Amino acid sequence: MAAIPELDSYTDYDSFLVDHFDPNTHANSIIHQSARGELDIATSLSSLSFSIDSLNKQLHEQVTTHYNDLLSQAAGIRELETVLKTVKAGLKALSTSMERLSFKIKTPFEQIQTYTIQLERLHEASEMLRRVLRFLYLSKRLEMQMPGGDLELTKAALTLSEVDTLLQESNLEGIHVVDNEIKNLDSVRALIVESADRMLQESMDSQNQAQVGSALQVFYSLKSLDLKIIAMTSLLSNKLHLQIKQAIDIQSIQKEAKESGMGNSTGFVGGGVRRNNGEPSVGATALWTTILWKRMEKLMDEMYSGCIKVYLLERVLARKRDPLTQISFLEVVSNSMDGNMVNRFWQSLSTHFEQELKAAARSSQFLHQALVDGFPRLLNLLHEFFSRVSVHTSTATSDDFQSPEVVLMLRAISAFESAYKAKTAQRNNQR
Repeated sequence: MAAIPELDSYTDYDSFLVDHFDPNTHANSIIHQSARGELDIATSLSSLSFSIDSLNKQLHEQVTTHYNDLLSQAAGIRELETVLKTVKAGLKALSTSMERLSFKIKTPFEQIQTYTIQLERLHEASEMLRRVLRFLYLSKRLEMQMPGGDLELTKAALTLSEVDTLLQESNLEGIHVVDNEIKNLDSVRALIVESADRMLQESMDSQNQAQVGSALQVFYSLKSLDLKIIAMTSLLSNKLHLQIKQAIDIQSIQKEAKESGMGNSTGFVGGGVRRNNGEPSVGATALWTTILWKRMEKLMDEMYSGCIKVYLLERVLARKRDPLTQISFLEVVSNSMDGNMVNRFWQSLSTHFEQELKAAARSSQFLHQALVDGFPRLLNLLHEFFSRVSVHTSTATSDDFQSPEVVLMLRAISAFESAYKAKTAQRNNQR
């Protein structure tokens, strides 16, 4: 911009260049100054007119000086307006195309989305219907298998297992036809378990491996094999524990001695029992000893019966396998029991045998003397017991080799062996 002429240097333009300039305020300021005598209104108007003329003159000079530039810029503005009109037309055409494209895409998309949802729901309904039909088919098959007795028991258990798996994988709750059938499953399950329990018990008593395998297959199909084996071995252990306790119960021996009918003819006092400490009289000791060892012989028979049942379970469990994984039933049970089933049984049996013999010896002087003096007989009974048991095991007992089971049982009577050896040595020294 050209320099301001010299005459304009006397004009105050700053008051007109402030932000938010208000002409009314400026005029009122001049009037107030005139009223106070500080400024003459005529002079101010003359100055303002002079300034306007000066600015007009400067504008004219600027336009004159830059006439060609202004013309070219005006022509550029017209061209820019033309370009803007073209852009606006293109934008309008694009907007129209977008609307048409949106209509072509959005509507089919919404239809496809609706059809997709319908298809998904049809698939879900179809899958649900397929599972309901499968459930009803299995229920009908189970109903037909139940009257078959033991011959169809394993098949019925397998069918019930399929029903359980189907119900676990599918939420069929609320479907009336399914709910009605589910009410009958508990009674059917109880009947199958009861029949399998009976079959297992009878087959173990008769040593029928085929029926034991069938019964175990039922419990495996119902996913309760490990619990059943644990219960069975615990039942056998507890039963033998009770039989050990009864065999050497001094009160029971006393009662049997009284019922033997010997009376006072043999010199018994009160049926052969001293009243003060419950020990046999001198004349009754032989009878009590005979009763004791008969009971021990019977106990060995009971222990033998329990042991061969455990070995039978082990053999059948080792042979039976899962048809899919080929894992033996014995491995499944061992994992659940955290150890070998047979070893746990023998540890329990030997512990109970040792505890009860020691407890009986502490409670009765007669039993202590009978077990110590009769230790060779007790040892012979155990040897005969293991000779019978070895027929049902894969290991044989000899003088050079003793199985872990034999070691456990011999350790259980080691206290009586030590007492017997000490007493024998004392007698030899006295001679």
